[in-house]
Amino acid sequence: LHAAKGLEFPVVFITGCENGLIPFLREGEEPDLAEERRLFYVGMTRARDRLFLTRALQRTLYGRTTEREASPFVQDIEKKLITLEKRRARKPEKSGQVQLDLFG
Repeated sequence: LHAAKGLEFPVVFITGCENGLIPFLREGEEPDLAEERRLFYVGMTRARDRLFLTRALQRTLYGRTTEREASPFVQDIEKKLITLEKRRARKPEKSGQVQLDLFG
């Protein structure tokens, strides 16, 4: 998000729109919510035509799988501006191919 300032793209994806990632929260540190919100806004305003915000319902971080809540910044966006699409994770199709071993 820092590097996007001053740039513009037809389509922008911002992934990880989950509380703890956006805004980024570190255990034992007080976040600068105003700065985190500004960075999120910068990222969103880089989109000329389409903006996609994605999040996981469940994520594994540092070896722990946890349920995830949407970023409070996403929850602050006017509802009339949001089109919500829910997707379920798909299981990989069985192709009959064998994964190659890189080390042996």
